[in-house]
Amino acid sequence: MEPQLLALIILAILYVPTFIFVKRSKWCKEHGLVTSSVLIMLKTRWGIDLMTRLGKHKRFWRVCGVVSWIVTAILMIGMVSILVIDMLIIPKMSSTAGLGVTYVLAIPGINPVLPIVYGWIGLIIAMVVHEVAHGIQTKANDMDVENTGIIHCIVPLGAFVEPNNDQVQKCSRRARMDLYAAGITTNFFVAMITFILVFCGMTSGISSDYGDNPAVFGIADSSPAFDSGIPNTSIILSITDDTGTYETNSLSDFFDNITHCGTYSVTYNYKGTIETKNVVLGTFIYKVMAGSPADNKHIFSGSMLYSITKIIGSDRNPSEDEEEVIIGSHLDFSKFMSSTQPNDNVRIKWFEYKDGELDTTAQVTTVTLGDKNGVGYLGITTNTAGFGFTTPNNTIAKGIDPFNGRDTVDQKLYGLLSFVGNAFGGYSPVPEATHWWYDSNILPDDVFWVVMSLIFWIFWLNLVLGITNALPAVPFDGGFLFMGGLSFILEKFGMKDDEKRESLVERIGTAVTYVTLAMVVLVILVMVI
Repeated sequence: MEPQLLALIILAILYVPTFIFVKRSKWCKEHGLVTSSVLIMLKTRWGIDLMTRLGKHKRFWRVCGVVSWIVTAILMIGMVSILVIDMLIIPKMSSTAGLGVTYVLAIPGINPVLPIVYGWIGLIIAMVVHEVAHGIQTKANDMDVENTGIIHCIVPLGAFVEPNNDQVQKCSRRARMDLYAAGITTNFFVAMITFILVFCGMTSGISSDYGDNPAVFGIADSSPAFDSGIPNTSIILSITDDTGTYETNSLSDFFDNITHCGTYSVTYNYKGTIETKNVVLGTFIYKVMAGSPADNKHIFSGSMLYSITKIIGSDRNPSEDEEEVIIGSHLDFSKFMSSTQPNDNVRIKWFEYKDGELDTTAQVTTVTLGDKNGVGYLGITTNTAGFGFTTPNNTIAKGIDPFNGRDTVDQKLYGLLSFVGNAFGGYSPVPEATHWWYDSNILPDDVFWVVMSLIFWIFWLNLVLGITNALPAVPFDGGFLFMGGLSFILEKFGMKDDEKRESLVERIGTAVTYVTLAMVVLVILVMVI
């Protein structure tokens, strides 16, 4: 069992007697510690004076209210679009291993992604600015804030601002929409401001002597890369074979100089130490898809491709004038496959790789390619020798630019969708293991990364809290805003009877809530299981 999950179970067990004690204790009630449903709430008066002073600038907050409606509507449409996209790709998601329940709980220390210190600081800031924004709009619209405080259920869930419920029910629709939209928009603007700070810090605050050099970022088990002993995050400086030594000042230099499957001397830098090791380089077959043409011909994962020859005509043996294409890096393989068509016959030679040794006795077979989007399909996943590669410059770009390497509109939309998920891959804003690639130009290195990490988690948690609350489902703020906006639209289209209109709005809002929450739960289940 994961230690985070075990800790969560222990906290859940301890919560039961704590809840019973608070529910029955007069002392707790006298000091603002009360229960509500399954929650424990600490009711205070913290921050109400500040909200009152800031809420006096009514004209300013009225303009902010209109802006909040627009921002929230955009975020709401975006979140619904993301849910629809997730529903469409569920068949693909269900074929991958689940993350585990701890990954969907936004609790620093329980969720393996969220660091304890940075995570709690970012989460507290996100919750406080969200609730303070609600409180300010409450005061700006001449309503009272009864209490502020903290909500707890097994773990701290967040802060709250409690407006006078009778006044909220009697206030105008505009005032209620101002109130509900305030928290979402404030989180979003805090996220944008902190993102700009991260972007500026990462683009102008650091530099790397190896900006475009190939950098190891991931190593497959039981591969030549794994057996080489070259550490993850190493910077590749040069490779040597029988024809000479070639500097690798870019990824393309590295891949271009792997001309065949064989043993090369690789010189690399790891945290300032330069070493050279012999490595089997070439196209490594990382995975063979079940039932694919490669699987049917008994091509095994863990092997190394040597060459491919396209057979022209019906004869399944290549003629003398048909070129045997020697495969170096996995890019050579991808380039060859892009030139094929479904039902093409190809002759494949590969080497077995076992126990750290390359058996250069060629295995040969002829395969009829399948169909994948009109291109020949072999059914193997490849990389170069089991290494994953990036560059220091690309790592920065991925961490701060959601449109990095994306040209078309659908690619850009997918980039926005996947950018928030970068944190699950360790980007905060870049993986901690890669910090040694860079030198800070403005602060000592250690201080720079503390500052960048703190600002990043403030950005990420404000963004996640803001867009989550934009969901058109009660009890999220977006659910109340959706119903308020729907009521406004129905009224403008002639439905003047308040009772009938609000009854219809409630029915539609309930239906949309159920559908939205069902999609959210389904996506979470697919992620967890």
